[in-house]
Amino acid sequence: WSGVNGLLPAISGLIIFLVVSRVISPAEFGFVSFAVAVVSAIGAFSPGGFGDALVQRLDLGPEHLNATFWLCLAWGGGLYALTVLLIGPIAGFLGDPMLAELVPVVGLRLILDLAAVVPSAILSRKMQFRQMAVRTLVSSIVSLVVCLAVLWLGYGLWALVISQLIGAVVVCLVSWLSVSWRPSWGIDRQSLRELMRFGGFASASRLITTVNVDQLLIGTFLGATALGLFSFARRIFLMLNDVLTGALASVSYPLLSSLQAEPEKLREAYLATTFLSSVLSFPIFIGTALIADQIIPLAFGSQWQGATLALQAFCSIGLLSCIGILQASLIRAKGRADWWLWYQIIQQALTAGVVLGLYPFGVSAVVIGIAAKTWLVWPFVAMLVGRMLDLSFLRYFAQFAAPLLACLAMAAVVLGVRHGMGAESVSALVAQIVAGAVAYGAVLLLVAGRRLQALRASLRKT
Repeated sequence: WSGVNGLLPAISGLIIFLVVSRVISPAEFGFVSFAVAVVSAIGAFSPGGFGDALVQRLDLGPEHLNATFWLCLAWGGGLYALTVLLIGPIAGFLGDPMLAELVPVVGLRLILDLAAVVPSAILSRKMQFRQMAVRTLVSSIVSLVVCLAVLWLGYGLWALVISQLIGAVVVCLVSWLSVSWRPSWGIDRQSLRELMRFGGFASASRLITTVNVDQLLIGTFLGATALGLFSFARRIFLMLNDVLTGALASVSYPLLSSLQAEPEKLREAYLATTFLSSVLSFPIFIGTALIADQIIPLAFGSQWQGATLALQAFCSIGLLSCIGILQASLIRAKGRADWWLWYQIIQQALTAGVVLGLYPFGVSAVVIGIAAKTWLVWPFVAMLVGRMLDLSFLRYFAQFAAPLLACLAMAAVVLGVRHGMGAESVSALVAQIVAGAVAYGAVLLLVAGRRLQALRASLRKT
């Protein structure tokens, strides 16, 4: 169900993306991306991490839920009011008048998202992923219909804005309809204090990850067109990443939290989810990088060809993001939200340095630099995870040997088919995808068949 929960918005988003990308220009897409980045930066200063504290806490009472709800709701209303007051001067300072039009509409998500923190945490804590999938299904369908209707009426980029807002409204409403708990007046200060340490660090970590430093800096220094190309590549990467690892991320955090007092079971659960994530993610990201220059003009139009190199760089990041999501779940499940906060601060600071250092060379150079930075930092986190699990780096890395070997075979087959058929037709692209998938599956079964069978049996039992 968690997989369905990640797949549905990706399908809806892909349909919207395919249609909208042929109607609006990279500059218009950049305007929307910049507005969303500004709202996300403002919304990052919120207590959304208290939802994680509700999931992680072993002894949870209704007073904890009540305190978190009123804190989040009041905070969301205050943030939106502040946003409406400040966006005019911010738009004038940045020389982007479109921000003053777009942000007040997009900014309504500040209230809606925070209003849904508690019911979402209840669903996640109880691992009620069926209800979450139903919620996402309704939100995806409504957002898709509204977006296409607005686009058909000729409002262009507003289709993206309205679809995001409608999606947030539906998620909030369905979340509350999916839980039986309802808030009562008043905040129990003791309950709030009990959640404060973990919730504070988790909120600070969300602040660091939610602020899209790269988008804000690219929009400021390189302009709307460059930001549009960057956001286009990033959007494809995020759709793939959400489908491939969203389910594992949603399930792994409550699962690993429930096993925090059983070290052996925790280690085995982490290794199993890491292996499964790499098996699913590695071929998709590597395969997308191999055919990016062919699929972009065919699916989205030639105006997006300039995003090819950026997408390939994002795909290299994807190989680590499928692992990093589980690393984050483990570290937070062990109650070390403070460690993850400092890691995110370092990552964002390094990203800002890369953008500021490389923006004169163009958006592709910036994304390549971000990818290189991500790969250089990853070993340090892997060693930290190894110490937490009493796990050697060699055993940890062994989880990736089989999928990497299968991906090498897949790449050789894809390049061979491309050399033989050329790269100018849809049939050639389909042949590469099919041949690569067959090669990957065959080699993976050959080198890791027994482990896959054991994992399949374990999943069927649960």
